[in-house]
Amino acid sequence: MMAKKITSMVLKLILIVLLILMSIGVVMAGLSGGAILEVMKTAPKIDANIIKYEMSQNSTIVDEDGKEVDSIATKEYREIVDYDKIPENLKHAFVAVEDERFYKHPGLDPQSIIGSAIENFRAGGIVRGGSTITQQLARNTYLNNDQTYQRKIREIYLALEIEKNLDKDEILGAYLNRVFMGQNSYGVQAAAKTYFDKDVSDLNLAQCAALAGIVQSPSENSLYKAIKVSEVTDQKVLGEFTIEGEKYAAVFNPAPFEREKYVLDKMLEHGYISKKEYKDAKNFDVASSIVPAERTNTEIASYFNSLLEKQVVNKLMELYNMSENQAWDRLYYGGLRITTTIDPDMQKQLENIYADFSSYLIGDTSGWSSAPLLDLKYDDYGNIINSKGNLIYYSKANLLNENNDIRLRNDEAWFDEDGNIVLSTNKAYLDQTNLMFRDYYSLDDQNKNLRTHKTGYISFKTNDDIKLDDDDNIVISKEYLEKNPKLFTYYDDETFSINKDFYDIDLNGVIQPQASTVVMDHENGHIKAIMGGRDQTGTRILDRASSIPRQPGSAIKPIATYTAALDNGFNLATGVDDVPLLMNEDDEPWPKNVYNYYEGVVPIRKAIERSINTIAVRTLNEVGIETSIDYLKNFGIIKENGNDNFVSASENNQTNDENLAALGVGAMTHGLTNLEMTAAYAALANKGEYNEPLTFSKIEDSTGKVLFDDKDIVKHKVTSEETAYQMTSALQSAGESYGNIYLNGTDFATKTGTTDDYVDFWCMGYTPYYTVGIWMGADDQSIRMNGTSIQRAALMWNTINNQILDGYETRTFERPESIVEMKVDTMSGKLPTELSYMDPRGTVITEIFGPDNKPRKEDDVHTLVSIDTRNNLLASDVTPSWAVAQVSYLKPKSNYNPKEFNDIYPRDWKYRAPTEYSDLIYVAPLPKINTDYTDEQKENDEEDDNNTENPEAADSPDVDKNKQTTPDSPSSQNENESSRNNR
Repeated sequence: MMAKKITSMVLKLILIVLLILMSIGVVMAGLSGGAILEVMKTAPKIDANIIKYEMSQNSTIVDEDGKEVDSIATKEYREIVDYDKIPENLKHAFVAVEDERFYKHPGLDPQSIIGSAIENFRAGGIVRGGSTITQQLARNTYLNNDQTYQRKIREIYLALEIEKNLDKDEILGAYLNRVFMGQNSYGVQAAAKTYFDKDVSDLNLAQCAALAGIVQSPSENSLYKAIKVSEVTDQKVLGEFTIEGEKYAAVFNPAPFEREKYVLDKMLEHGYISKKEYKDAKNFDVASSIVPAERTNTEIASYFNSLLEKQVVNKLMELYNMSENQAWDRLYYGGLRITTTIDPDMQKQLENIYADFSSYLIGDTSGWSSAPLLDLKYDDYGNIINSKGNLIYYSKANLLNENNDIRLRNDEAWFDEDGNIVLSTNKAYLDQTNLMFRDYYSLDDQNKNLRTHKTGYISFKTNDDIKLDDDDNIVISKEYLEKNPKLFTYYDDETFSINKDFYDIDLNGVIQPQASTVVMDHENGHIKAIMGGRDQTGTRILDRASSIPRQPGSAIKPIATYTAALDNGFNLATGVDDVPLLMNEDDEPWPKNVYNYYEGVVPIRKAIERSINTIAVRTLNEVGIETSIDYLKNFGIIKENGNDNFVSASENNQTNDENLAALGVGAMTHGLTNLEMTAAYAALANKGEYNEPLTFSKIEDSTGKVLFDDKDIVKHKVTSEETAYQMTSALQSAGESYGNIYLNGTDFATKTGTTDDYVDFWCMGYTPYYTVGIWMGADDQSIRMNGTSIQRAALMWNTINNQILDGYETRTFERPESIVEMKVDTMSGKLPTELSYMDPRGTVITEIFGPDNKPRKEDDVHTLVSIDTRNNLLASDVTPSWAVAQVSYLKPKSNYNPKEFNDIYPRDWKYRAPTEYSDLIYVAPLPKINTDYTDEQKENDEEDDNNTENPEAADSPDVDKNKQTTPDSPSSQNENESSRNNR
């Protein structure tokens, strides 16, 4: 053992010296001797037990009581076999062809590197690689196949480390259970089943040699080529098999059988077989013994378990510096015991709701003639078009015939004079050498929901087979048609059809609109249930909850704007001006509100309740983008490692999310996933503390050692408990305003979100028990929803919460002791004054506050202004004293000038202090001259003379020059509207 360690140390020193010398030649690649040493330092740590034993056990999933509920399904076809069940001939075959000095070298074989180079040169091609079996094991276990100096240095270093910790049989056994053997098979047992439909222990010498020959180039040396049955022409077929419902032919491939002979030659050369065994093996027809095995589908992966697998791999990489390959191997074959957070009953409840999704929202739609829940536009032929009139989905009847082949009219396809087929149709287009087909739609037989279907493409080898002519028509050559006579069918009416066996076509389709739901226990971050889509089955289904980001719309406001605002000078009573901020490039005011007008000054609580875009943007503008980003980091939206959906300015300085549109109203570049949004809202529900959302609470290895538990969960303090409660209170107001959420007395806090053109609907929210996130929308973002986010997403939020909380006790949100209630003026967010109470709109209310944002100063927004009561403008030096009144008005909360915004006036404009001075003056009337009048007229004139001190008193009987009034008082109200354009 000591000699082995000394040899390893000497080799490492030689390696370092050699690599430093090599670095002179690769300095342009950025490597130096010091860099090489750094690369070696960053190589993964070798764990002998993992290499020896991780391939021997399947990983299992257990519930919180330790009961096994599931196992991990692998992506590849891999079967583990004990070393003593692998035939000696197979072991010798691999050693002979892959690493002939395997039992002599300490992991690195310089002689082999030189020898393989000479042998490959003589052969005129690569017949032998230079890496040892130990190096290959290091690469397969810890690294990837990147062709870089860094990877090669790590590979050599790790090979030496493996040799120091494992004996040769352990190394060879681990290698033979990991090596890729083509046809998605990993390990020699899986290869034996794939190619011969038998156990590896039953292979004969010739079959062993054939398998060993695959490794040098699995794609070229696979014992057969898998081709769709429909694409087979004159090739030799060795058998047929099915992969996930698709029929494939195993087509003879001559390359591996030449390689087999080379392997047998090497085995004879090194004395592993006798001449008789050699001769018998060469005479055996391996190709005729091939029996392609039927591939049974792996267990259907649920949304929950698919997410669990990804999260476990990421956590192993994060905590133990594993490579991705190593982490996946550890998950699949390391015998891990993973405690899941799933609530099976809750998951089943979600699945049942999603099975009848549209009925929960709008009732029975089985008799409908059009798709429910969507605002679809059609052309004159019944095809679905977008808002610009462009076709996005053909009607099924317009694209397919009764055999579900694509049909072409005689004006869409024809033979030219050379026997080529010419296509002039919107149903297909050419992308380089791929003939692409348009998608189509149908209506579900049961509920008439829209189903969208993909039709795939046909791949041609060169543009000699397919090309565009001068008129941009697609031309398919006569020669190709002769080689593929089943591709087109020509009918007597001169129409064509294209055989669906030549391209993929999704006859089931995907139901629309889609949706996702996440249910999370906010106290610990445990994901209790998740749905990533509607009506989907299969092995690798698309998880829209965790994998597909969508723009969040107004649902972003509480986490990107308002939480930060409450911590930075705002409270729920702070008034912010609901007016546009700027004119956009189309010369339109931005932002706009859903109600298409502007209120003026509105307090934050009401702005959240009514989802006022202008106030979110103006508040964010004052709080600052940088502050918002800091909060989003703590909310888990922005990750330190950059593995997130947020686009920073450093990542893209042209199009990014560091702006008011993205963070103020949710118009983000990519958007956010439902899982990210739910976890962020869960932080508010959890008194301001963020918990990483996970599908598991513990990971143990095969020996029972704990690799992860709740103490390892990522946590962030986002805000104080008091601020979180204030946000919760505001979201309660929002949820109550929707009018369609009823949880039998249990408190709830929610916020909806809608993106432009009604593409996405959100409802995020929580109760004292769980945080629940809902998203709805079509996969194709050119399709719009109908209704509103309240009518759809909030209603579904209500449905789901009523079911998952059935049987739970009624609970209310816990109010922190430090929260206080105070009277406050909602225009200023400060303590009310006498002028505050004079506002006829009742702007003084009772609001809640935390210790850090409760008002301490008096209202300074309401102010007394001297006006000219004749036109409600500021009184000037020439305004008569009898026309002056002291009126309570609002000081401007912004620098908004209607004249800069197409004369758009907010609805509270009449309550705002005028900014222009009155230029009205008083001129006494001239005396009346009348020589011929009665005694009665004379008496009236005398009366007029007595009133000359205040000639307009008859028109303003109630005005007192010292009187204080409000804009709605008799002296000012009538003049208000007519004079507002002068302000």
